[in-house]
Amino acid sequence: MTRMTSENKQRESIRIRTQRATRCLFFLVLLFGISSLYAQKQNFVNFNVENGLAQSQTTVFAQNRNNELLIGTFGGLSVFDGSFFVNYNKSKGLPNNVITALATDRNKNTWIGTNDGIAFFNGQQFHTYYPSSKAGENVIRKIIVDRYNNVWTIVNDKLYRFSGSRFVRDTTIGTTLSITLDKSEKAWVVNPGKGIFVWNGQGWKKEIDLQHEPDLVIADMSFGAYSGTLYCNTSRGPLAVDKGQLRYPEFLKGLPANGFFNTMYEDRRGIIWLSLSDGGAWVYSNSKWIHYNYDNGLTDDNVTHFFEDAEGNIWIGTNGSGIFSYTGSLFTYYDRASGLASPSVMSMAQYKDGSIYLASSNAGLYRLGNNSNVEPVPIPAYASGVNSLQVDTFGRLWIGTQRAGLWYLDGRSTRPFVARNKVIPRNITYLYQYEGTLWISSVNGLYHLAGDSILYDPLPKAREIYATLMIGTDSMLLGTRKGVYLYRTDTRKLLPQPLLDNTTTLCLAADNRYVYIGTDDRGVVLWNRGTHQLSNIDQKRGLSCDYVYSLLRDKDGSIWVGTGCGIDKISFTDKGMKIRSFGKSDGLLGVENNANASFEDREGYLWFGTTRGLFRFNPYTSAAPEHAPRVVLQGVKLFSKDIPEQKYADSTLPFSDLPLHPVFPPSQNHLTFSFKGVFLSSPEKVRYRYQLMGADKTFTETNQNTVVYPNLPPGSYVFKVWASDAAGNWHSNVVSYPFIINAPYYTTWYFRLGIAFLLIGIFLAVVYYRNHQKELRRRWEDRLREEEQARVRQKTAEDFHDEIGNKLTRINLLATIATGKLPASSPEVKGILGQIQANVTSLYNGSKDIIWSLQPQSDYLEEIILRIRQNAEEMLQDSDIQFDFEQDTLSDTHIKLPIDYSRNMIMIFKEAITNSLKHGEATRIALKVSRQGELLVFELLDNGKGFDTSVTGKGNGLGNMNNRAKRIGGELSCDSVPGRGTLLRLLLKIY
Repeated sequence: MTRMTSENKQRESIRIRTQRATRCLFFLVLLFGISSLYAQKQNFVNFNVENGLAQSQTTVFAQNRNNELLIGTFGGLSVFDGSFFVNYNKSKGLPNNVITALATDRNKNTWIGTNDGIAFFNGQQFHTYYPSSKAGENVIRKIIVDRYNNVWTIVNDKLYRFSGSRFVRDTTIGTTLSITLDKSEKAWVVNPGKGIFVWNGQGWKKEIDLQHEPDLVIADMSFGAYSGTLYCNTSRGPLAVDKGQLRYPEFLKGLPANGFFNTMYEDRRGIIWLSLSDGGAWVYSNSKWIHYNYDNGLTDDNVTHFFEDAEGNIWIGTNGSGIFSYTGSLFTYYDRASGLASPSVMSMAQYKDGSIYLASSNAGLYRLGNNSNVEPVPIPAYASGVNSLQVDTFGRLWIGTQRAGLWYLDGRSTRPFVARNKVIPRNITYLYQYEGTLWISSVNGLYHLAGDSILYDPLPKAREIYATLMIGTDSMLLGTRKGVYLYRTDTRKLLPQPLLDNTTTLCLAADNRYVYIGTDDRGVVLWNRGTHQLSNIDQKRGLSCDYVYSLLRDKDGSIWVGTGCGIDKISFTDKGMKIRSFGKSDGLLGVENNANASFEDREGYLWFGTTRGLFRFNPYTSAAPEHAPRVVLQGVKLFSKDIPEQKYADSTLPFSDLPLHPVFPPSQNHLTFSFKGVFLSSPEKVRYRYQLMGADKTFTETNQNTVVYPNLPPGSYVFKVWASDAAGNWHSNVVSYPFIINAPYYTTWYFRLGIAFLLIGIFLAVVYYRNHQKELRRRWEDRLREEEQARVRQKTAEDFHDEIGNKLTRINLLATIATGKLPASSPEVKGILGQIQANVTSLYNGSKDIIWSLQPQSDYLEEIILRIRQNAEEMLQDSDIQFDFEQDTLSDTHIKLPIDYSRNMIMIFKEAITNSLKHGEATRIALKVSRQGELLVFELLDNGKGFDTSVTGKGNGLGNMNNRAKRIGGELSCDSVPGRGTLLRLLLKIY
């Protein structure tokens, strides 16, 4: 308890000293280097609530992964992309509207410190952490993320580190007033009375000992981006660490101001930005201090914070005026606040004393002296409308007015020029001097000064002249409302054919190669002095716009184009032409130029008169290096509507609600892409190249950030977009978005393959059906044929049986009768009759096989086997030979064989049995029928005497059997050995 009380007392003491430090009067005596600008303004661009900022009291800056600027205010968080603000407050997820600290980590998440906790933002939703467990004690002072991706914060003078799920207090340091990052992104903290420590990844290491400074309070710290010096905002004022010691910086000795010290910042160029209680900002550059306030373009409000973004822009937060951006000192300007009664400057010229004279269209003449103050030059009201100024070779300043003719400057007074011939040119538009001759262009035509007279050059076709330019010793170009004409000054004749017709020409310029013609609708037209060919540089080629008011060729040969939309610089290099555009982001508050209102002074500064003031370009200020814009795909829409979440993809892009690798159905093929090149310096100058891989053959260049692809065919696509910087340089900052549009099922390869197979199947089915029908018809015809043949065979068999059988029976009967009637004394006749009876009987028996084979049922295998068996039994029944029959179990014997099979098979085995019966002397004959695979095997075996198969007899029996076997596609073999019987085998393929 005693220890806690001591800590509280120490903390209270520190807090009181800190408050004193912020209220302390910081006074330094003016020693040297004082510089003030009273009239000249810098290009500070203001953004406030009218532009979309959440609130005008700003507290802190940071920059996120998309190059967007994060601004903390008293009214929430603003995210700025260079053109538009997106605001977040308590109603959108923040724990409190007062933003006190901002940081981004390595995973591109944003940490937002508020007056009541820390909001973690992952691009889609907020999550709040409260480091302190005590309610009301979570006012966040600062947040940093170091090189080790540690998130550190200070709450109530206590140091906390994020553990992955919550903030845990680091007690090794004790009371902590400030924390910051060095150039290597290491964390530095300060403990009053102890020292300044650095985190080395393992723990805190003391770098600066403060034990000898017990009363020193360091309220804030920062490292210089250029020098790496550690600056401390202390109770004694700003101090810098020098060789381990805290000392006053040398540059403060020349600070010509008194006031309370607020904040200090060193940018990457080594420029010091300082905020005091007198308002505005003090800037130390080139060994001198400059105070920027409302008079020269900034504000009189207190500045709360400075920040340099990745592009080198300086952002200034104020307590009431919003934020300001500063892109450098390329352009300074003069307007009403600088002393101009009318900001529209029509012409400029440099007098012999070095001062710059300015012409106003309705407020007369002004002088800009070497002290940069704007002073009015007296001129009568009727002559106050001045359009053009020109200094001749004698140093006299000529003044061309709208209503009062030609005037000139006499000392510090203006006088009208009274010509001896009393000629007064009215409505003077442009003054031009060449080799001692002053040429006067007007709405009424062309004049020139000759001694003390004004001579009129009568040019009927060339009236309303706005510009003149000599392109030779005797040739002058005239820019008119109707085009460009060539005027011969030696003969005082106008060539009838215009150089450029039907276009208003307001300005002219030339170099050795081209004459440059500024038009009101075609940009800059180039007339080649060698080939006399015309070409043009317009908005499509990078010009700000096609309405050109002024042209200026500087000493480096570049062409400066003043347009209605800004100022463009055209440079010619070995790589070709390059256009650099300048606009509002460069400090050009008035982007509309006036006609012929541009010139280069003796020091090389360029001056441009616009409708909003006079602008001076400093060519000696080095422009910040160009950075590639960060390209962000902002939206993808289907038929101009947002894509439903997780309908076409399983997840979304990080920090976005866009679907990741979506797959769209065939009907969802109208896509709109919106994108943004985040470029804080010059957002209006960003141009884009986009290409839809799979649809576009090449990229398209545009300044639009939306593109529509209607009615895309099915396929795999990748949308790519690039962005250029302000100078028109292209970088490899491409963003790719792949997606697929599925093909309709009827266009897919597998559907087409299926259709092909189906058609082939149908074709085969049709072919099969037709063949099947043919086969059925063939079978039907065969069946009809077979039935007809069967009827014919049956009828033939019946007729043969009845006719032949009856005849043979009758012959046999007659032979028997005749034998009975013969006397016994006629043995020879009886023998002949006996032979007749035997032949008739044999013929009858043979005819039965013929008759059987003619019958249709004789074509079946079962009938053939049965017939062979019956024949064998009949032939051997009157002999002593034993007949055996064996048949294996056959799966099916009801098989119909061709018509000639039965006859040949019957005759083969009948012949074989006959041979065995006559010659074999066998006592046993066996017939075996079996099946071997697809073969039907018939084997006839006897146990007779056999014979030598190499020696055949004179008969034709075996040869006839072979012929019959071949006739039915069978194979017949005969195996016989003398004394061991004979085996006859018939192989027949029937399955």
